[in-house]
Amino acid sequence: MNLQDYRDDFYTYSGKASDISRQLAFAGIAIIWIFKKEVPATGLTVPRELILPGILIVLALGVDLLQYCLATVIWWLFYRKKEREGVHEDTELDHSFWLEVPINLAFWVKIISVGGSYVLIFKFLLRTLSFT
Repeated sequence: MNLQDYRDDFYTYSGKASDISRQLAFAGIAIIWIFKKEVPATGLTVPRELILPGILIVLALGVDLLQYCLATVIWWLFYRKKEREGVHEDTELDHSFWLEVPINLAFWVKIISVGGSYVLIFKFLLRTLSFT
């Protein structure tokens, strides 16, 4: 495999990880919703132990959108700059490592947020559910 093959694999797997983390985030919201309680004076509430996982899930979904918006802007600015410089479309280009840092940082924040929320949800389920 050449370097481009490894880069293509990275894009394939990171894209799939993003898709799965997004699906898990929505499933996590559903799990939290199942344990909501209706309190007449204050409306619907969720158990205190599920507030942090809920925040982490919302964070993950927000960062998911941010990741794709950042990538859109960064690569749009990059290719527009190269177009203005007169670079031909078939020209092989390199880019600075630093262009990918904000995109990768957002990716890892998203993945860690979803993972952390599931650890907390799992702990809640173990304490709450009776397996007898």
